Amino acid sequence: MKGMKFKNYRMKYVFTFILLLAMGIGCKPKVLSGKALEDKLMETMSDFLKNSPNKGIKFTVKDVIYYPNINKKLYDCEFHVDMQKGDMDTVGIMRATITNDFKDVERSQ
Repeated sequence: MKGMKFKNYRMKYVFTFILLLAMGIGCKPKVLSGKALEDKLMETMSDFLKNSPNKGIKFTVKDVIYYPNINKKLYDCEFHVDMQKGDMDTVGIMRATITNDFKDVERSQ
């Protein structure tokens, strides 16, 4: 009887360890690269521009050139953006920094 209690007790700890390990591996954020990273940066900038206080202006992000800044944990980006307001249409360049978690955008130009 004593041996059986010890095995159940030990199995409980093994099962808990495996469960915590699986949760830790499953919750690790996926690192983006290549086309997926470009798409995410463009989507983040589009959302930022959509929520900007510029009323009546429609922004379309065409492409992005980015440089990862590993020390500061952000991306230095240059976007080509199509801007439309009424019957006016122009293409411009916007520069911004975006954090690695894609939550903060700071426009520099």
